[in-house]
Amino acid sequence: MIPPRQFSRRADWVWRPRGIHAVPFGTNGLSIEDEQNRYVYFRYAFVLEQPVLSARVYASTDGRYRLYVNGHFVGRGPARTHSGHQQVDPYDLTPYLHEGENVIAALAHSYGRLTAWYEPPQWEQVRAFGCGGFFLQGDLICEGGIIPLDTGENWRCLESQAWQRDVPSGSLGFVEIYDSRHAPLGWTQVDFGDSAWKNPEILRVPGRHFVSDIEPFPNLTLRDIPLLREEITYPKAILQVGETENALQTGEIADLFEQEKLGDLSHCRIAPDSLLATVKEISFSTQAGYSISLVLDFGSTVAGRVRFDVDAPEGAILDYTHSERLREDGRVLIHKGIPSFDVRQAHRVILRAGRQSWEAFEMAGFRYLQVTVRNCEQPLMIHSIAVNQSGYPVQERGHFECSDESLNRIWQVGRKTLSLCMHDAYVDCPSREQRQWMGDGYVNMLINFATFGDKKLAARLLRQIAQTQLPDGMTLMAAPGDFHRLRFVNIPDFSLYWIMAIEQYIRYSGEIGFAQELYFSVAKAIGWFEKYLNQDSLLEDVPHWVFVDWAELDKRGQVTALNAQFVATLQAASRLAGWANYPSDAGYFDSRASLVTAAINRHLWDEERGVYVDARGSRRVSQQSNAAAIAFGVAPEARWSRILDTILDEERLILTRAGEHQPPTKNFEEEKHVVLAQPFYMHHLHRALSKAGRQGALIANIRNRWGTLLEEGYSTFRETWQIDELTSLCHAFSATPTFDLSTEVLGVQVLETNVARLRVAPYPGDLAWARGTYPIPQGDVEVAWQVERGAFRLDLTIPQNTSAEVVLPGGRTALVGSGIHVFQSKGKKINDS
Repeated sequence: MIPPRQFSRRADWVWRPRGIHAVPFGTNGLSIEDEQNRYVYFRYAFVLEQPVLSARVYASTDGRYRLYVNGHFVGRGPARTHSGHQQVDPYDLTPYLHEGENVIAALAHSYGRLTAWYEPPQWEQVRAFGCGGFFLQGDLICEGGIIPLDTGENWRCLESQAWQRDVPSGSLGFVEIYDSRHAPLGWTQVDFGDSAWKNPEILRVPGRHFVSDIEPFPNLTLRDIPLLREEITYPKAILQVGETENALQTGEIADLFEQEKLGDLSHCRIAPDSLLATVKEISFSTQAGYSISLVLDFGSTVAGRVRFDVDAPEGAILDYTHSERLREDGRVLIHKGIPSFDVRQAHRVILRAGRQSWEAFEMAGFRYLQVTVRNCEQPLMIHSIAVNQSGYPVQERGHFECSDESLNRIWQVGRKTLSLCMHDAYVDCPSREQRQWMGDGYVNMLINFATFGDKKLAARLLRQIAQTQLPDGMTLMAAPGDFHRLRFVNIPDFSLYWIMAIEQYIRYSGEIGFAQELYFSVAKAIGWFEKYLNQDSLLEDVPHWVFVDWAELDKRGQVTALNAQFVATLQAASRLAGWANYPSDAGYFDSRASLVTAAINRHLWDEERGVYVDARGSRRVSQQSNAAAIAFGVAPEARWSRILDTILDEERLILTRAGEHQPPTKNFEEEKHVVLAQPFYMHHLHRALSKAGRQGALIANIRNRWGTLLEEGYSTFRETWQIDELTSLCHAFSATPTFDLSTEVLGVQVLETNVARLRVAPYPGDLAWARGTYPIPQGDVEVAWQVERGAFRLDLTIPQNTSAEVVLPGGRTALVGSGIHVFQSKGKKINDS
């Protein structure tokens, strides 16, 4: 595995003129707050006298940018990253250029505050420049020579007055209040006059004590994931059109949406006056003191940027808000975010006279969009309201289909949920926070392997978590972004998931060099946990937020699930040590894993009840602790049957609260009941069931739990079984059935891809047939099986340079290489044709 390649930097970083001249020695300097929520336009005009042979450029900004050439949108970026590892985005501008006059234009936004995806720069850079900056480097190659396009003093810039800067903000950025009357009309076009604009300031100052000049982001690397896809999506339906009497705005725009109730149209008008299926070519007229509000349904969760195409009178207003849910009266219920990090997402666009299009700068995740049309005593024509959907550009290589249509739908909904949570990172959800959490990323990565077969986003996740490692060895739960920089809380089990994910990534990708790259960080992280091993070889009183799952487990003292996960992590670390050529370390980790395993079985097993308790001295029992004991290789096989009989007993299972903000669970009897796993930890319960050969129970659990979600009408899988005001309705760590159906029903499991070994063990259960594709780096594994008149037939295609152990129902096995294979079995015989 080759890390992101260093970028050979030549161009200057530029920003609006501020009179920067030196780095102060002490703590004084420019403040990042000075550039908070600031938008700056950039332009570079040039003339081409010959056809362009190539035009490769690289762009970046301290914040986010949009890039245009001759009025055409080219792209946006950069992908989220730690400030010490800033990346540049590659573009080929050749298709956009022509002989004659040309212009490159960019809109750059500086945050000046932490967000869920952005961290301001540090060290000398922040004292010298605060935050904000734009960078572009590249060459035009023509027959007559090379023309550099680098940002510098020959560019032009203008600070935008269109966005109101003093607006509410939170982890999802800033509320957008945009006044198009203050925007430079046509600023991305060649014929726009920018003579009144200023030359930008070069972000470079002399270093103190005879060192080199100080410049922003000295460590620039090339972007290591593809540019995100974009696609325009329109609403599926107008759910409601109503008139509202304008509330007095004394606070945020969100207050208006919460106060203004919808009634019949009496003072305002729409034409045509019938309720249309889509928002296209509708005219709106309002009277003083009244507005019209529409509630739109996109049919399912979308992730993207709201777009308006309108023909408006001067000063007309479009207020909008969005959410995954509606109020009882049909209005949009503004999504509640994490306390202290939340900003209610409600925005405003003030329109100039005439035809115009507008697109939100930031992305949002939602299903329902409410738009309130104000100040239109002259008619406003809405040509369209849409969302520019954005996401990671995956190929749908993986497929699954079987004789049970409900399982097919579950697999497809899981794939859709994951795709909505794959952006420039594996995000927990597109709506509430858009953070990259390591625990979520572990499950998301595995589902991705089964559905899309992408490796780059996982490699990026694992490197970015490694970059958070503290001097004591701990890695952080979510990064990059505010939670990484603030360090107000951490989840230690997510550091264990990071190590486990590295091993899973290498197992799938075959990139042994990845172990060598990250091994010392892994060993250091293991050392952090070892400090909390007691004399019995159990982790005890591990600090911070021991998460395990969104459920009411007993997580005090010596926690069973955490200790079992530590065993799995030690085993993964042993594997990594072997790949990195540290055999003595591998032996040490194996020895340590054996000690912790023995301690769990000695001190946390309840022989009388036949289960593991949640913690030493506790009487609480959960699916989580017992699934962990089996899935992570702790529980002896002789105990599996007793454990599973207890934790699968529906009469014992209790859905407990998912957080402290919920009411305590009632009627939970410690000696009788079992805590039900939430969707996240069901991944490990299913691994335990698979290991124990109870695939029938696994499939039944999928039908029961996830089938119920589909019956309730959900088109994505939510964060927890219950719903409260914080619950995300699109959360990919809940999509484990998509992984399970591919690995258990199709039966494809990757053993090693560095030596390209698979295990194909289909599970028919009560199904008549199944077929599908499991993508691996060597190609696609094609599986199709059917049961007919007691006979089982398997059609299998194995990619080149790959071998597979085939296990048919009944336990008969065969070893095969690449190619097309047909297996037929009846009784104990196998025929491979």
